[in-house]
Amino acid sequence: MSDSTYTVLVVDDSATNRSYLKYILEEDGYRIVQAANGETCIAAAKAEKPILILLDVVMPGIDGYETLARLKEDGGTARTPVIMLTSLDDQESKLKAFELGAVDYIVKSSNPLEVRARVRVHVRLALANEELIKARRESIMQIAQAQRSLLLRPRDLPAARFAVYYRSLHEAGGDFYDVVPVSDDIHFYLIADVAGHDLGTSYVTPAVKVLLKQFATPAYSVEETMALMNGILSRTVCADNYLTAFALRLNRRSRKAVFLAAGHPAALYLPVKGEPRFIECENPLIGMIEESTYHSETMDAEPGDRFVLYTDGLVECGPAPTVWADSKASLLTIADKLRALPLDEYAEAIVLALGADKAKDDVAVLVVEV
Repeated sequence: MSDSTYTVLVVDDSATNRSYLKYILEEDGYRIVQAANGETCIAAAKAEKPILILLDVVMPGIDGYETLARLKEDGGTARTPVIMLTSLDDQESKLKAFELGAVDYIVKSSNPLEVRARVRVHVRLALANEELIKARRESIMQIAQAQRSLLLRPRDLPAARFAVYYRSLHEAGGDFYDVVPVSDDIHFYLIADVAGHDLGTSYVTPAVKVLLKQFATPAYSVEETMALMNGILSRTVCADNYLTAFALRLNRRSRKAVFLAAGHPAALYLPVKGEPRFIECENPLIGMIEESTYHSETMDAEPGDRFVLYTDGLVECGPAPTVWADSKASLLTIADKLRALPLDEYAEAIVLALGADKAKDDVAVLVVEV
């Protein structure tokens, strides 16, 4: 570790007190940065990024309590541990310091050995906490990378003729899509939204992908595929979770589209000839009830027709959050206005037109062309 890792910021309006603490702590090898008041302390904490701050309570200008409060409000300094220094030894002063986020409280008359020991303990804790956060961050990034590797890209399966927009709010997103070739000219498309944004959602998506590959075959109908997935997921990774989904199986040879929604927003259908409209076929959520049954609907589709499957982040979490029912008209209008765009541009264009690229939610849009 570099010397900067062991930087300690000493804040006291008394130059004598600062020099005394500097002398004590430099003996252990710490690099000492000094500040004479609260404002200077805040600036030094941001610039020097000390591993620990020793902060006097009674100072001119903003006192130590106010300085501590400001440090904890700033994202760049909030995690830096602060030990309060004071000549006061009353219970009320200590409690106030702890309530504001101080990790310890040292009376200025304390023995030098005690000061060094307390500093040593909190430096160790700070280093351990940073290592834990680093390991956690690396773990999450690995999960995020693994999850994204599961997402099929249009160039991976050109015969499926689809475009996609995908953005997760956090490292491990709850939205998921997949495309599975059933047989020649037949593809199964799925878009899903797992409840929540925690790491638990990252374990659901690979399970869905495996099950979809297993059951999206000529041997099972669309409703059977979803029922089988539901039965397994509800007993395993969705025991405490659930997901919504929209499934579409498109047979380009017979020009038939079979679809169903499992608690999910309706898909948008844009025929080459005719007005765009929503297609709905309501069914139970997936993973909620083990014995749920599902039904599908079938429609004719012509070459050039498009289906737009999406998660609720597209329409419910834009700059002006709303609900899907109130967004149907604007989604229909925008989708129709942009329909002349090439397939590979269409998904992102809809997202940008609705302002969903700034949504405080995961957003997934899957566009399928017959």
